[in-house]
Amino acid sequence: MMKSYFKILIFIFFVFANQLQAQNTEAFAKLDTNSIMIGDQVGLELGIKLPSGFTTLWPAISDTITENIELISRSGIDTVFDEDQMILSQQLTITSFDSGYFEMPSFSFLFGKEGDSLTFSSESQNLFLQVYTPEVDTSQAFKVIKAPYSEPYTFMEIFPWVLGGLIIIALIAFGIWFIIRRKKNKPVFASKPKPLRPPQEVALEKLETLRLEKVWQQGNIKKYHSQLTNIVREYLDRRFNFDAPEMTSGEIINELRNHKVNDEVMTKISSSFQLSDLVKFAKSQPTALENDLSLSHCVDFINETAIVFETETKEEVGQESNNKEGGKDV
Repeated sequence: MMKSYFKILIFIFFVFANQLQAQNTEAFAKLDTNSIMIGDQVGLELGIKLPSGFTTLWPAISDTITENIELISRSGIDTVFDEDQMILSQQLTITSFDSGYFEMPSFSFLFGKEGDSLTFSSESQNLFLQVYTPEVDTSQAFKVIKAPYSEPYTFMEIFPWVLGGLIIIALIAFGIWFIIRRKKNKPVFASKPKPLRPPQEVALEKLETLRLEKVWQQGNIKKYHSQLTNIVREYLDRRFNFDAPEMTSGEIINELRNHKVNDEVMTKISSSFQLSDLVKFAKSQPTALENDLSLSHCVDFINETAIVFETETKEEVGQESNNKEGGKDV
């Protein structure tokens, strides 16, 4: 029985202690000024002082505080600690578009000690706001309302629109160009082409590859001579700038005479083309010596014409230099 009384006394003691702490709690609300002109704004500070270790439930405030007073903006809730107390406050901005003397209701805060289900409440004091209207002298004549002055646009005002328009035009142009490239199966961003190797270098490399493959030794005589003459045709196309791959052997020989190729290499290349024609069209079966000699003639022709080309280029450069020097002497 004594234990039960003891528990009840302890419970009453804690309740009484919490109530004593709760009495140190004070909700407050105050205006920057009690009177404003209609449509002006005024600051309202709302807050509560609490003992340390207490929590509070902030009052819900709508955009319309009363029928005549409206909320414009609100700040966050600030907390300031002062010894064993803490002060929570919030800054509100209010206004009124009606004239008169208006009462704002009190704001109720619920609070309690952390971890305790017992809650208390505290209310702020009521506030009054006087809203005036401007005095109008009715004895004076009414003035005509003037229209607002129009000012010319500045460069900084126009610049964003101009820049935006240019960007849109550029995007449209890029889109059209992109679609055209895709329809033509062309890459959007083509890589820079690599410089071409000299025609004689490419041709001699292919001839050496053909020799090492030993095509005719495997019985592919026609394939061997076709590849041989095709290599030379490609070389002639790049070296002398005529469409050798589409020309007959006789047409190629006649064209080479126009380029003043010396008789010795002309004889060699002519014999190679003639042997190739005999193999392809007359099904001739040349000897092993003739097969090897035909390739050697092609190598000699390429080396000889490449040397002639380089010599002619050097001579032309030398003649141009001499002509310039001669011009200076004159």
